[in-house]
Amino acid sequence: MTENEQHNESQNSKNAWPWIAGAVLVLGLAVMAGLYWNSTMKVERVQFEGNHFVSADDLQLVEVPTGMNPDSMNFGDIRNRFEELPYVKQADISVEPNGTMNVIITERQPVALLVDNKKKIYVDSEGIKLPIAPGKTVDVPILYGFSATPMQDTLQSKAFKTVSDFLTAVRSNDVADATISEIAWSSSDEGIVALTNQNGVKLIFGKGNFNNRLRNWEAFYGEVIKQKGIEKMRSVDLRFEGQVVTREN
Repeated sequence: MTENEQHNESQNSKNAWPWIAGAVLVLGLAVMAGLYWNSTMKVERVQFEGNHFVSADDLQLVEVPTGMNPDSMNFGDIRNRFEELPYVKQADISVEPNGTMNVIITERQPVALLVDNKKKIYVDSEGIKLPIAPGKTVDVPILYGFSATPMQDTLQSKAFKTVSDFLTAVRSNDVADATISEIAWSSSDEGIVALTNQNGVKLIFGKGNFNNRLRNWEAFYGEVIKQKGIEKMRSVDLRFEGQVVTREN
């Protein structure tokens, strides 16, 4: 390296120092401003997002302290209190610089209307029992064979797990979703028994392999029911590999 090149490199280094010092100063001021904001900002208001089944009035029953610095608040406890509400599966909390606390609600989704004598409630895929919210009905199959009370008890039996798997498979099959209106659990070999929403034809699905059996129902509905008419059918048994057993009127 020549003497002239060394001089230029030294000069460039000297010129860079003011920029570096300025950047450090700006960063320091930003850190100080952040610390000041953290120490002086207070939560002044609470707003909710994502709630449909849970009313704003019910959410406001959860006590959220305002006028406090976020560092002094127990967000875990606040989140847990929201998640104790029916339909609230998850509550995510954040605070904006203007003092607004955002509570983003992820709700549980009903997969069936559980009917037990005169009692009717919704239930989600995890077996959580959910009250019917006034004016907020859901188009889901009617389910029989499980207790609707007490509300706080989760349906955790192997039988309900099988029903939940079936309901999940039904939602992913357009024909089944459009044609099945009622579902019951039978402890016999029949397992899942469903009724069509037209003419109440009995459909027997057994206790597993539901995706294949629903595809068989889809094919049978398109190839046979469409030709003969659903009123000709009394029952359709889909439990057997490679064949569909029917009883006709």
